[in-house]
Amino acid sequence: MSDINMEKFAVPEFNPERFVKELAKSCVGGEELHQQKEKIQTLAEETASALKKNVYENYMQFIETATEISHLEAEMYKLSHLLSEQRTVLTTLSHASILGNENTISRESLDNHDVEAEKAEEQRRNKLIIISEKVEGCMNLLDVPDRVLLHEGDLLEIDADENTALQRMHVYLFNDCLMLTSWISNRRGATRYQFQCSYPISSLAAVNVHDLGNVKQAFKVLVFPDTRVFQCNSLTIKKDWLDKFELAKKMHIEKENSKQKKKESLDKPKSESLDSPSLSVEKLPSPQIPVLPEWLADVTEELDVLIVERHFQKTYDLMVSAQKSLNTEEFKNHPQRADILKRIEQKQKVLIEILLKELDVTHNWSPRGGLRSSRHPVIILNKFNMTSQACELFLAICSHTVKVHVKGVQLEGSINSYVKQVGEVFFCSLSDALTEFITLFPKNKISAFIVWASMQLRILMSQLIKQIFTPQCALESVLECVSSLREQCLLFCEFGLDLRFQMDSCLRSPIIKALKEYKEKVLDCMKTKVSDDKWTPINMHTKAGVNKFLLQMENLGLILAKYIINETWVDLSSSTVWFAQSVITVQKIGLKLVTKDMMDVLDESIHAIFKSRLMLSIGNDSSYAQKNFKFILDTVMPLMLRCYKEEVGYDNEKLVTLAKKFGVNIAPPKKSNITKYTSNEYL
Repeated sequence: MSDINMEKFAVPEFNPERFVKELAKSCVGGEELHQQKEKIQTLAEETASALKKNVYENYMQFIETATEISHLEAEMYKLSHLLSEQRTVLTTLSHASILGNENTISRESLDNHDVEAEKAEEQRRNKLIIISEKVEGCMNLLDVPDRVLLHEGDLLEIDADENTALQRMHVYLFNDCLMLTSWISNRRGATRYQFQCSYPISSLAAVNVHDLGNVKQAFKVLVFPDTRVFQCNSLTIKKDWLDKFELAKKMHIEKENSKQKKKESLDKPKSESLDSPSLSVEKLPSPQIPVLPEWLADVTEELDVLIVERHFQKTYDLMVSAQKSLNTEEFKNHPQRADILKRIEQKQKVLIEILLKELDVTHNWSPRGGLRSSRHPVIILNKFNMTSQACELFLAICSHTVKVHVKGVQLEGSINSYVKQVGEVFFCSLSDALTEFITLFPKNKISAFIVWASMQLRILMSQLIKQIFTPQCALESVLECVSSLREQCLLFCEFGLDLRFQMDSCLRSPIIKALKEYKEKVLDCMKTKVSDDKWTPINMHTKAGVNKFLLQMENLGLILAKYIINETWVDLSSSTVWFAQSVITVQKIGLKLVTKDMMDVLDESIHAIFKSRLMLSIGNDSSYAQKNFKFILDTVMPLMLRCYKEEVGYDNEKLVTLAKKFGVNIAPPKKSNITKYTSNEYL
């Protein structure tokens, strides 16, 4: 088989598919085919390195050539401009002959000037058409009659904050605008760049950037209110760009000055001179136009500088001062007043847009500065009568801040400590937001904050409820979590905003569900324990165990010292003690957990547990079982009725009805020992 070389691939009629088929047929075995593949890969790598080498060798020549071409184009433009002016002067002289004879200027020379001007104009148009073909989505460059390309080249855009490379750009500088394009990779044909944006020369400024670290030969383009940094390949290219920017600025200023002079000349009234002695008109005195102060004439440029430097309050103060000065009697009829006011209004729109971005959470807003970082933008927007937009954006910032702070709390340890810490963080964030809101906004906007705070509380409670009310979480832990949240909410009331009703409405359904589930668990366990009970006293084995048991029962309100026999025995069955602990715990915790609108659920739970236990004892004729039954009726039930009334202020009607049904004597309320008055003189 013949060796593979570059000559085979360089033939114009080379067909890749046919070459691969022939190569597969001629190769014997996979090893030989693999060798040919490696040769082709080696040849491709050598070709790529050779191409790169040629590009590097000729790269500087390409850039210098492009620079020289742009210089020549600028010179050609100047030359064309001069020729046009000369042609105009000569034409004027030819028509302004004093003797009335035809001018002796050669017509042939004028025709030559016309031909040169037409050639220059044709070159200008062809250049712009070629650029339009290279740039995809390019704006119509021929819209402006006198648009001329001053400079173009490749630049590397640098991030203004982090000084890192962003993308490779191809930039076109015209006499009236700057056009930025990006490279299109893997694109064949005339189109090589993608249009990004364009900036008018009047709104930008090119500033030199000193070398810093990896950023060298760079310059800034200040486009209000943005800043873009570009890096050049050499100091010469950078100097060329800065010179061209300066040239573009000068050309723009000259053009504006010529327009202004032309406008002033047209505005001047033509002086009427009458030579007839019979007519005599007195000269009217021309009105004196006051001269604008320098700061007022340059107010728009100063506003641009202040906006770029982010001095928003100074920008607003300068706008107000300029508007007040222009509305005074002195400048009320000034010819430049309307134009300056219009430009100030445009800068005001730019400032408002920047301030809205400053308050936009999605626009790289960081909570590190806190809510105070948004104070100045909100104040200025309020002065612009944009209180509603500022309020909406400020509350969005508050939401983001609260979310970040709550998210920063780690779930470590018990659920009780986590919920307590989350509640403290949430209500502290809410109090900071309320304090700042009252400072920034008028009183008629406080309703918006109340709606926002209620929504934030509901979001928080929906997250915490999923973690608190779980089957693994005991009723005591639920009470501790809910109590800590209610305590934090009560402290927040000192700021003048009471959210306890919203919190209780969020907790109502999960608390009711938790009580019902706990009731079902107690009923199921109680049936098992009563059926498995051997109806014998409980052995505590040690005096320490007895003391611990008595202390636990005393905390529940039961004094069981008289039921201790033989020092370590409790004269009650295990199911009876377990029932007393369970039912008293349900009532004790439930009274602290529920609110008034949930009392019927708690009453139903207590009644269901008690009734089920009493019904289980009816069928048992054992003497010890009846003794325990008597303990429940004579000791546990009166204790629960008394504790319920002391806590709530009225009786548990369902439990009272059940007690009367089983013949329990309910003690009447104690009489008051307050001494009555013997006379009515103190009444």
